[in-house]
Amino acid sequence: MDMTRRGVATGLAAAGATPGLAWGQAAAPAATPTPQTRLFMEARYLPVWRAVQAAPNDPGLRQMASFVGAEAVALATAGEGPRDDGPLPADATAPDALAAIVEAARDRRVVMLNEAHVASRHRHFLARLLRALRPLGFDVLAAEDFINPPAGPGAPDVRTYKAGAALNPTFGFYLHDPVYAEAVREAAGLGYRLAAYEQRSDQRVRGEAGLAAIVRRETAEADNFIADVLAPNPGSRILVHCGYSHLRKVPDRSGSSWFAARLREASGIDPLCVSQAYTGSFGPHGADPATTTAVLERFKPADSIVVRAADGWIGARSAGADLAVFHPPLADVAGRPGWLAADPARRRVEVAVPGPRAATVLVQAIHAVDPDLAIPADQQVLEPEAASAVLFLRPGDYRLRLEAETGFVPLRTVTV
Repeated sequence: MDMTRRGVATGLAAAGATPGLAWGQAAAPAATPTPQTRLFMEARYLPVWRAVQAAPNDPGLRQMASFVGAEAVALATAGEGPRDDGPLPADATAPDALAAIVEAARDRRVVMLNEAHVASRHRHFLARLLRALRPLGFDVLAAEDFINPPAGPGAPDVRTYKAGAALNPTFGFYLHDPVYAEAVREAAGLGYRLAAYEQRSDQRVRGEAGLAAIVRRETAEADNFIADVLAPNPGSRILVHCGYSHLRKVPDRSGSSWFAARLREASGIDPLCVSQAYTGSFGPHGADPATTTAVLERFKPADSIVVRAADGWIGARSAGADLAVFHPPLADVAGRPGWLAADPARRRVEVAVPGPRAATVLVQAIHAVDPDLAIPADQQVLEPEAASAVLFLRPGDYRLRLEAETGFVPLRTVTV
C-alpha cells in the first residue's frame, strides 16, 4: 500500500534528496522526472495533479491525489474490501472519539493511530489527537512516514526539527500532504519531539518480497522503536502514527504479526491502538464500508465518534485494534473539505487571483520561514475560470503564491 513512499522517499531522502545541494536550493530537473521526484526536488505539485488527471486509477498516484485536495480521486476505492464487523447491535452507543481516546490513554505509555494513505482527513485527526493528548504528558510523535536512513552526512534527521523552523520536505513522503505537514508543525509547537522508527535501507534484503519482507519490516520497526524511541526517551509518553495494519495487536488473516504486536511482545508495553484506516469515513467523496454506513445513519454524528456495544468497540476487532473512529460526512465549504473548515485552529483566507488565465494553477500559502522548496500550509487547485481561492490557515505569517506551469508566481504576504 505504501510502495510509493518507500521506493521514492527512501531513495531520494537517504541521499539528502538533492545530492550536492543544500536543502532549500532548487535542483536542476532530471531529464524525465517523475511527479514524485519533482515533489522532492522542486516542490512542484502541479505535475502531480496533471499525472493524477491522466491516470486516476493508478494506486500510487491516487495516494498523491490527497496532496492537492482531490478527495474524489483519492478516496474512489478507499472503502472497498471485506470487513467482518457484522450488523450494528441494537445496544450500541456512540461517545465522542477524542474524549474516549483520552480516557483510555490515561494509563498508557504508547498510543497508536493509523491512517489510510489516501485520506488527508485521517492526518487532520492526528492533529486533533496531538492537541488532546498533550495535557496527559504525551511529548513524542513517532511516525512511520518519517524517513529513517542509516546515519551519515546529509541524512535527514527529523529529530532536529524545532517549532517555528522551516520544515524539511525530505523528512517524509506523505509529509508532502499539506494537512500532514501542518499536523507535524503543530506537534512541534505543542512541545512534541519527533522520532523515526521505520525500517532502514540497511535492514532490508534486496529482492525480498511478500510475507518475508513484511516480517522483516515489522520486526525492524519494533526493534528500531525500542532502540531509537523508547530508550532515548525513558520518561516520555509517545503517540505513534502509522498506516493501515501496522497497529494490529493480533495476527491478520494470513497469520502475519505486525508492528504493534511485535512491539508488545518485545517490550512488554501494551499500546492503545486506535484505527481509522478501515472504518473510513470517506464521505462525502468516497463510499464507506457497510458498518460505517450503518453507524453514520443511526447516530448522525456532528463530530468523530467511537461506537461501543456489549461485546466491545465496533470496528476495532477486524482492525486488530482497541478502538475504531468514525468520522461524519461533512459537506464541502467553498470547494474545500468541510472537516478542514470546521477546525477551530484554522482561519478562512480568501485569495483573489489575477486573470485572465488560460491554464489551471495551484494557489498556495507558504510559511514565511520556509524557502521556495517547501510544503504549503494549504493549497487549492484553481481552474482557469475561477477568480479566487479559499485557504484555511493556522495563525502565522505566510507568502501567497501561484504554482503555474512555468514556476512560482508571488502574490502577496499575509498574517493570519
